[in-house]
Amino acid sequence: MNDLLQVAVNAHGGLERWNHLKTVKASVSITCAIWQVKGKPDVLQDISIAAELHKERLTTHFNGQGKRTVFEQNRITVETESGRLVDSRDDPRSAFWEHSRETPWDDLHVAYFSGYALWNYLTVPFLYTCPRFVKEELAPWLENGEQWRPLKVICP
Repeated sequence: MNDLLQVAVNAHGGLERWNHLKTVKASVSITCAIWQVKGKPDVLQDISIAAELHKERLTTHFNGQGKRTVFEQNRITVETESGRLVDSRDDPRSAFWEHSRETPWDDLHVAYFSGYALWNYLTVPFLYTCPRFVKEELAPWLENGEQWRPLKVICP
């Protein structure tokens, strides 16, 4: 493992501990301008998420609304909290082709974008320890008296 990646993994509890964990859960509200632009203001306010850490899967519960979305690598679903399928999309990434900044999103666009982003945010730096990721430490630089060590990662 790259030295800088090892430092980051150790700072997050170490690989041995990570390998014992299965899921992470959180209650969050995610707000930003993108939801306004995409026609979904406040879509991710008051949600609960559950991410599987060793499989690309994240469930978002929309608290008080009786629905959830399930993000997987090549599929998105909207379900009732009891598990009844409401809507789904296979190959959800392709649904973004030819979109502009102003293109409105449906619930499946939101589910894919947020699920993909959150799962990655919650699994880095451990995700980068997989051999399929190419890692290279770049030259350090000084900023405000601190030395910064950048890590370049090429995702498969």
